[in-house]
Amino acid sequence: MLKPIRHVCVVVLTLGFVFSMFSMNYANEITKGIVIDKYAMVMEKPNVKAGQLTNIGLGEMVYIEENQGKWYKISTNIGMWGWVHSESIVVMDGEKHLLEDGIVNKGSMDIRENPNINSEIVGNLGFLSDITVVDKKNEWSHIAIGNEVIGWIRSEGIITSPSYPKGKTISESIEIKEEPSKESKVIKSVKKDTVFKIKDYKEGHFFVESKDGTMGWVDAREIKIMHKNFIMEKKEKKPEKNKEKPEEKSVTTYSDIIENATYLGGDYTAIAYDLSVSSCGKRVGSKYRGFTRTGINLNEKSWSDAMVIAVDQRQIPLGSSVLVLFDESDWRHKYNGVYLAGDTGGGIKGKKIDLYLGDIGNEQMPEVKNFGTTHNVKVYILN
Repeated sequence: MLKPIRHVCVVVLTLGFVFSMFSMNYANEITKGIVIDKYAMVMEKPNVKAGQLTNIGLGEMVYIEENQGKWYKISTNIGMWGWVHSESIVVMDGEKHLLEDGIVNKGSMDIRENPNINSEIVGNLGFLSDITVVDKKNEWSHIAIGNEVIGWIRSEGIITSPSYPKGKTISESIEIKEEPSKESKVIKSVKKDTVFKIKDYKEGHFFVESKDGTMGWVDAREIKIMHKNFIMEKKEKKPEKNKEKPEEKSVTTYSDIIENATYLGGDYTAIAYDLSVSSCGKRVGSKYRGFTRTGINLNEKSWSDAMVIAVDQRQIPLGSSVLVLFDESDWRHKYNGVYLAGDTGGGIKGKKIDLYLGDIGNEQMPEVKNFGTTHNVKVYILN
């Protein structure tokens, strides 16, 4: 009769070990979250370009096992697992903030490999650089730029606030109520395009906070989730011109992104670079080769994996998400997309941007040679 008991003990100990592994980052307990996006995407890896495993729906509870940058590794009650962007999930424990939004409040801050003043410097951030704090240790903050964790900076030099998903109203007028119910007392009415922080979900309603501090419940059907770092490009069908029988071709549109962005101008100049000796002056294997000003490692990364541009940080703060659109008649419009302002350059001054196109070693990529210089590029910064 003792053998079954021993087997049970082994199973219990094994399960305990597994769960302790999953919860290392969060004080030895798995954090519960709730999906607030209608069609949240579960990805194979913490990357918008990774393969999509499935979708999970609005209101579904998940277990957050760890985070990488702004991505959560989640599991569900039915055994599903994968990576979901934090913009699609609300942490159910209102007192626990796994991520914090932040901006640099100093003229210049060094990024270090470890939380130690003697640790190696891997990058540098300027005033108003946009960051995410993913962990803290004593007086140090572990930060991400966009979706990539890059290193540690002193907490005293940044201003932070808890990171919440955001949404905006889609109807001309909606009501904020005291409880998640149609019959509940109305606190106030707000107009279309009002932006909220989303803090909870219950019975078809979001618990929200507006910019003026008003808090209450709104009908989830009246809110559109806003994405800044998790952008999926949309395809639309448009007929090709100059054909006897019009054919439809698929083109990428950015109307939803533009709707939530600030237009910086249509008079930007664009050039391109790679990690060749010609572009960066360092051979493969050289120290710091392929590391951006903010500490992002571009070695062996393709254009689509990185989506990084170099900017003049007096025009565009480092860490910003930037939509770049080339003229439709320009063959470079295939490089349209949302980039991370993650680098700077000696020749990048004023309204000029430099697109990273990839890494094939010491030789320059043909794509970079052919890119040249182009003008009248439209640039938006995502709010």
